[in-house]
Amino acid sequence: MDKLFPSMCSKPEKGKIIAIIPCWFWVFVLFPMFMPFLGLGLWEQWELSAWLEIGYHVANAVLLLFVMGSYLKDEWFMVSTDIRYYLKHVAITVGLMAGTELAILRALSLFGVDIGYMLEGLPIVEMFVSHTPLFLITLQPIFGTIALSIFAPVSICLLFYCLGFAPICYKKTWLAYVCIAVITLIPPTINILWRGQAEFVLNIYFIHLPLHLLACWSYQKTDNVWTPMVSLAITNLLASSAIIYLYR
Repeated sequence: MDKLFPSMCSKPEKGKIIAIIPCWFWVFVLFPMFMPFLGLGLWEQWELSAWLEIGYHVANAVLLLFVMGSYLKDEWFMVSTDIRYYLKHVAITVGLMAGTELAILRALSLFGVDIGYMLEGLPIVEMFVSHTPLFLITLQPIFGTIALSIFAPVSICLLFYCLGFAPICYKKTWLAYVCIAVITLIPPTINILWRGQAEFVLNIYFIHLPLHLLACWSYQKTDNVWTPMVSLAITNLLASSAIIYLYR
């Protein structure tokens, strides 16, 4: 069991963890609140308003990189000491993520469940404001893929895993996974309060949750935040490529 869920030592400094909290308020409350005003007159022009969604993900990642850059730099030093080890675990995590999502969607489809809402939530993002991830990729295949494959994973790892997983897994592993299930439910709750559509938003939450849990497991297994970040980036790239292929 210790090999599967080893002790975890890597976590941001206390000051960095505290600094993430106001970022949450900006990313999930203030920024989305101002988006309708930024896009005034653009919302009915889907191709143009897609750029606002792209800008949202890019701006979130840039902000978090500014706040957490030193932690990522320290973690990268560990990666550079044994790149093959981390690449192996990235490959394992991506395989588990893709296989789990396909198995879940296939099983639900066989039981007659409409998986359309869940598909709208892939690739995985920190939160969507104006366009679902699937819709964004269909509108802007290249730049949408870049935003969701490079910038969204940065935001997800730094907002959720560095705040709600690593500091707790450091002491109690089981509680850290429970915390991730709870903390990743906060943005969907905000989304429901903002726009309603509870069934739609919760379906997306449930299809995201296995990815979050597997990403956190890779964080724990390798004791390094770059593993889940790169794993999510590759998984999002695969999902984006599948959408482009199917909807071209």
